[in-house]
Amino acid sequence: MNGNNKSIIIIGGGLAGLSAGCYALMNGYDVQVFEHAAIPGGVCTSWKTDNYMIDGCIHWLMGHRPGTSVYEVYRELGITDAAKFLDAGSYINFVDGRTGNQFELIADYEKTRDRLIAISPADKNTIEKFLRASVVMADLQIPTGGSSWKKGAIKNLWDKLTGLWRMGRMLGYLFRYNLPLNEYVKRIKNPWVRDIIVNLFLQDMTTLFSMLMIGYLFRNQLGMVEGGSIRFVLPIEKRLKKLGGRITYNATVEKVLVENGAAVGVKLADGSVHRSDIVISAADLHSTLYDMLDGKYVPERFRYMFGNWKMFSPLMLVSFGVKGEIKRYPPVNVIFLKEPFKIGTVTVDRLLVRDYSYDKAMNPGDRTVIQAEIETEYDYWMGLRKNEEAYYKEKDAVAHKVLDRIEDFYPGIKAKVEMIDVATPYTFLRYTRNYRSAFEGWLMTGETIKMSVPKILDGLKNFYLAGQWVEPGGGVPTAVASGRRVIRKLCRDDKKEFITKLP
Repeated sequence: MNGNNKSIIIIGGGLAGLSAGCYALMNGYDVQVFEHAAIPGGVCTSWKTDNYMIDGCIHWLMGHRPGTSVYEVYRELGITDAAKFLDAGSYINFVDGRTGNQFELIADYEKTRDRLIAISPADKNTIEKFLRASVVMADLQIPTGGSSWKKGAIKNLWDKLTGLWRMGRMLGYLFRYNLPLNEYVKRIKNPWVRDIIVNLFLQDMTTLFSMLMIGYLFRNQLGMVEGGSIRFVLPIEKRLKKLGGRITYNATVEKVLVENGAAVGVKLADGSVHRSDIVISAADLHSTLYDMLDGKYVPERFRYMFGNWKMFSPLMLVSFGVKGEIKRYPPVNVIFLKEPFKIGTVTVDRLLVRDYSYDKAMNPGDRTVIQAEIETEYDYWMGLRKNEEAYYKEKDAVAHKVLDRIEDFYPGIKAKVEMIDVATPYTFLRYTRNYRSAFEGWLMTGETIKMSVPKILDGLKNFYLAGQWVEPGGGVPTAVASGRRVIRKLCRDDKKEFITKLP
């Protein structure tokens, strides 16, 4: 530790906290990270149950190849040197158990377009406009705190005019398609095409986000991480330590210490006090504002957000460890159920099923994991948790309901299941402390996409915010970029040049 450097305490060792720590160290700050859980990553994690590796996060990784601004962030954090990225040949495979229909949205633009039009010639114009807009949307770069244009990229008048023309087209799409996905699909005549499009992502999210994802797929900028999400996280932790940073696990921050209107450190749940010149919270926003800071520094903007903005729904992850050969599907599938079932008051009529048979780095040999992801109710599971017997009984019941239904798609799977793991909203709350177990904070909606979330608090000096709660839409690229941006702002406030270094 250099006594001449300013010291920073970072609350939270998830992606944003680790990223902020790395960039702070690159810029001459001393860094101590305190993480509530026993491992890094926050919601971006993997774990083992009965010797099966279960992944809990990355479905698709945006910008996994050179050519995007966020890929440069991956390089700076040491991820590209250590993790192996796989191309996503498809986005989602849709299977309808009610009708027998099947459609796989693949990375080939022309084949995707032609297959959709073949399903519904009457929707040809709408399909073509949607897919064309998706390709243009892929020109959007995820903000990283630096210019998205490389030096010397625009070399002549033609390049400038082309850039302005493309930006004009993009602005037109931003206005035209900034509406919820479930509103947009009302213009689609064919019910099967409508089911496909409305399930590209969360239905309350702006249509623009689904277009961005599809555009990245067509540009071959959508990938996966071999070996699971933890292999994306560990290189960042290694980079942090190599740069001289420290991270302490099982260290829950209870309070942010404030003296004379400035953050001066933190108090942990074990009673220990740790002082610093600057505090950055990359943790849950609600607990930061209302617990760690006792509700004393809550701006009107945040009160409005918690009262009005939609959050990501809590999730259940129901994972089955399977030994032996079973039918294989693409990595991500949406399965429409012939026989829906209920969890609490919610009717489950479709399952997002992740098939990990493609990734032998996770589970070698003839073992694999099939995982169902289900949106569920926070209050239902918190109520059940008050009665431990009822809680575990319902977990088991849901697992078997899911298994009964995926048997139709994976014939014989029941006899080959060796392991069942069920994560509920309570599980996510226990490990991440996310408010109401919201998986990625705020949804990207027509409103949130246009609003900037404060990264500082009025009346509190030397305190900054980072992470998915101050970046609507969440996601892996957004989280790592958020850590970079907050240190760029800190450097600007300290009147010093922001620098980055490759490993």
